[in-house]
Amino acid sequence: MEVKDILTKELVVFDLEATTKEAVIREMAGILDSKGILADKEVYIQAVLNRETHATTGIGNNIAIPHGKSDSVKRSAIAFARTNNLIEWESLDDEPVNMIFLLAISDSDKTDAHLKILAEIATKLMDDDIVVGLKETRAKEEVIRILNEGVVEV
Repeated sequence: MEVKDILTKELVVFDLEATTKEAVIREMAGILDSKGILADKEVYIQAVLNRETHATTGIGNNIAIPHGKSDSVKRSAIAFARTNNLIEWESLDDEPVNMIFLLAISDSDKTDAHLKILAEIATKLMDDDIVVGLKETRAKEEVIRILNEGVVEV
């Protein structure tokens, strides 16, 4: 399983209005739920919030990758959002976030699939051109293309 298999344009959102970490997670979980990905939205949200208490998912560069293990995920997916507001996330670089990748991994993919997805996203986000492309684009299809191809057209 790779990012290209579980991130679709229906799960890409610009201009998320949330102003807190929990509100971001709730709003993004609502998107996953509306697409039939979650069996129980509240159980999933609690799993993600619980994971946040153990260590930050704010990786720096205004990016967070929240996730949680829960049997309430029917099929694996990633939601991507950019927020209108900078959100305090207790990130590794102490900077707020405005780009969030919310991972929802199903039981059948939980062996090490979520670790591979996290590693794939983190590796791609080490490329400054990819980060700039994700921060600047206004096209959902472009978010998918940037993450799948790993290159940004100049």
